[in-house]
Amino acid sequence: MDSETRGVPQRVAVIGGGAVGCYMAAEAYAAGHQVTLCLRTLFERLIVETFDASEEVPVTIAAAADAATDIAADADADKLTTADWVLITTKAQDTPSTQRWLDQLVDARTVIVLLQNGVNHEERLVQLVHQGVTLPGLVYVAVERVSPGRIVHRGGSRILVPDGEYGERFQELLRGSHTEVVLETDFLTSTWKKLLSNLAANPITALTLQRIGIMQHPDVEGLARELLLEGVAVARAVGAKLGSEDVEETLDFYARFKSDGGTSMLYDRLSGRPLEHEYITGAVVSMGEKHGIPTPINRVLLTLLRQLTPLNLS
Repeated sequence: MDSETRGVPQRVAVIGGGAVGCYMAAEAYAAGHQVTLCLRTLFERLIVETFDASEEVPVTIAAAADAATDIAADADADKLTTADWVLITTKAQDTPSTQRWLDQLVDARTVIVLLQNGVNHEERLVQLVHQGVTLPGLVYVAVERVSPGRIVHRGGSRILVPDGEYGERFQELLRGSHTEVVLETDFLTSTWKKLLSNLAANPITALTLQRIGIMQHPDVEGLARELLLEGVAVARAVGAKLGSEDVEETLDFYARFKSDGGTSMLYDRLSGRPLEHEYITGAVVSMGEKHGIPTPINRVLLTLLRQLTPLNLS
């Protein structure tokens, strides 16, 4: 953020009404900005819960033009003006659906922050937007959407972005919120390290419909270690600086979670939403093929994940 805009409320549009989207809208509002939450499925209000509090966050809620709902939006998508910042928080596979919002919200000065899982974030926007600046971000926040517009923040408030001008501006944007923005000089390694944190727990919890406590079972921990070792081998092949110590660090990371916590892939399966396995497990398998690295355990899980049918147990 340059000297002329530092401390001045920015126009922030958050695309996506899932757990991360609602959380980021609340954080941008806490930092003092004008926030519009852009939704495909409308809800009336945004509620953020923690272990000891519940708060309604008065952001502006905008609905897509084709949204089927009886709820009145605060703003019409077709009447939105361009934003200083656009935060894309949809699942990776839903990125193309943001086209309608990007056409309306982005101009040459807009910074687009892509807050999604997986690797090669910028490639997802190549065909969707031809102006503005793209900044990838890695989200370390434990948050669950328990119903439309209502989220529970269970812990963690950290986002990693590449070091540089736009990373610094994003850091300044969220100053005053609860979120720590960390500038990373080796973002490639950080990206693969984040993928590693999802690589075992996400598919295992989604396939078993179990909370994160299952990762502490000795047999499951052994399976997770094999999945992670394959991931590290692929990461090293593409230039990320990871090693066996990162496997053990990830397993320790799982062990520190409260046993009743979950993963984004588990929450998506419980809610009947599509899973993003192609951008996590699928990324490891496909990049392994490209670089001649065998990934048999991840391939088995990917095969199983592809056979899952939608269900809704929420």
